[in-house]
Amino acid sequence: MLKNKIKTVGKIKVSAISKDVVGLEIGAGLAQGVPAVRLQINQQQTELLAAGFIKLDDRLPDSSAAAIGSEVLWSLPKIFQASRAAIAVTSPLATLRQSSESGEDDSNGLKLRKAFQATDNQHPPLMASMPELLAAWVAELFPEGRRPTTRSIQVSSAAALNCFMTGPVLQSTKRPALVVFCYQRRSAIALFFEGRLMLYREYPVGYMTIKESISQKMNMDIGMVDAMMNDQLIDISSVTEPLFSTLFRQIQISADYLSRRKNCEVSDFYIYGLPGGINHWTTAFKKFVGQPLHHLHPFGGISCNHKNLRLPDSFENDAPLFIAAIGAARALLEDL
Repeated sequence: MLKNKIKTVGKIKVSAISKDVVGLEIGAGLAQGVPAVRLQINQQQTELLAAGFIKLDDRLPDSSAAAIGSEVLWSLPKIFQASRAAIAVTSPLATLRQSSESGEDDSNGLKLRKAFQATDNQHPPLMASMPELLAAWVAELFPEGRRPTTRSIQVSSAAALNCFMTGPVLQSTKRPALVVFCYQRRSAIALFFEGRLMLYREYPVGYMTIKESISQKMNMDIGMVDAMMNDQLIDISSVTEPLFSTLFRQIQISADYLSRRKNCEVSDFYIYGLPGGINHWTTAFKKFVGQPLHHLHPFGGISCNHKNLRLPDSFENDAPLFIAAIGAARALLEDL
């Protein structure tokens, strides 16, 4: 079992053993639908059975009254009806941060469900938390006696970390690494030393932040932005540089911190989650930081050779959007 895997929030114990899991991210509000992946363990290899978007209303309750006043039951298409479901929750109320706090209430007086993961003896542990009422509401989406049954509820940010922690890079090298998890309107920076997660922080710039800035300043449809970012003949650096510089500076500060504390050089930089504009991101990073930025595929380390594998037509373009669903599923598989 992976020693450094982020623990799930609200794991539900079962006696039977299953190697068949569906992972879903709810609350992201993606236009494509709810990201879902079905994984199984086959001869000690994690294997993909299906991936796609399911048209479901994944709006989450934002208060006790909303949670109590709504009852939702989900039914998944047959290809996603694994025996167990691992759910990643994306919500302002579901957070991941480094903290030694042990209290049970947040500032709004909501009882929290928490899970902690140690880093090293010089830094506080990672704390994943969400309101008890939210976790309970999510757990009821899939009732007992039907496939799937909810067995794990995780904060999306914590789930996403498992893509790297169970992926081929960390399994093959213990070199110091900085990994950026890029979401729509924020990015998470994770530092790894000797194969262990050491530091985690977030910054409020994501891929949609960049795309919307380009769209507005260049008066163009946002659907055309990715193509422009990948066109090396068009220079849009004057538009993107102000936002990139703030994010890349935070990455540089984090790398310098690790270098000083552990007396090592950080030269391995990775990023997950970019659904487009990768060429522009990597070129700008090289210019600012002076190091290459490697874009990782969230399905790395997963076999995609099953004869009945089902994938959407837009799979390659949309693959980064599955990062939380994959991480949630892999975290649960590690515990089976």
